[in-house]
Amino acid sequence: MKTSLVTIASLLAFSAVGAFAQSKAKAPSNRVKIDQPAKTSEGGDSAKPEKAGRVKVPGIPQISVIDKLLSVESALSAKLKRQPGDEGAWVSEYEKLYQEFRRDGRLNSIAGDGNDSTANAMALGIKASDAVLALKARNVEALNTAAEQINVLAKKLGATDNELGMANTVKSYANKKQWFGAFLALGRLQRDVTNYLESSSDKAKRDLAMLVVVGGWLQGGRCVTSFVDANYDAYVSNVLREQRLVDIIIETLASLDPKYDGDALVADIRKALPEIRKRVDVGMDSPVKQADVKWLHEEFEKFVIRVTPKK
Repeated sequence: MKTSLVTIASLLAFSAVGAFAQSKAKAPSNRVKIDQPAKTSEGGDSAKPEKAGRVKVPGIPQISVIDKLLSVESALSAKLKRQPGDEGAWVSEYEKLYQEFRRDGRLNSIAGDGNDSTANAMALGIKASDAVLALKARNVEALNTAAEQINVLAKKLGATDNELGMANTVKSYANKKQWFGAFLALGRLQRDVTNYLESSSDKAKRDLAMLVVVGGWLQGGRCVTSFVDANYDAYVSNVLREQRLVDIIIETLASLDPKYDGDALVADIRKALPEIRKRVDVGMDSPVKQADVKWLHEEFEKFVIRVTPKK
């Protein structure tokens, strides 16, 4: 289980260095060290000793749709006459994507009104994807909102200020329009939360980390399939090729704690995955048919709206 989850997160994650190596933006010279513990209001480190009942596990990389988005950018640069690595040239597209697909992650706006841990975990993943779109759109208000909602959802899953110290750092960088710093802080925030869940001695709680991954994957897939469909050609459609990733998700959802066997949302996602895999099972250089791109979008959207009904 743990190996599969790390593999999924690695496939979904994107290296900050790789992302910004394509950009002309430079890291702000006055940023804090992201790899250091967040500071409390009194100025001391918020890091605390290991709590009883926790299991030490390797860190899980950030959940992010940005790798797919950058693949689409790369595939479309020539067609749309964009300079490779010109982050600013894509801002308007990402703002449109954000405004069209963002979801309301407030507790009273999600399935179960904040009392369903499955929905809370998936909503957290959905808002993580929203945060990436807001970041790519350079939308300060939207990124702040996403960070705040991630913070609240993570606390509903049991995370404390110790794991959420980066939420205020994300907002601080966003307010200063220091996008590189905001990117790193967002990744650190996501890792801290998923690492917290994975470190639990309770398997059902550890499995919530997988459900966060699935929520982010569904929302990311919803956005990317729309982007691909709007700019469809055989070349760009191939970025949706990910049969191995779907295989791992199928395998890992099948091994969830028995607690989730009676969960209707989990059951329906399990049922949908084999057909999703079939639609993205194409050759290395083969296209995903446009009809399949549209079907995938509708399938992803169905689940995202079920978790987060309000925009």
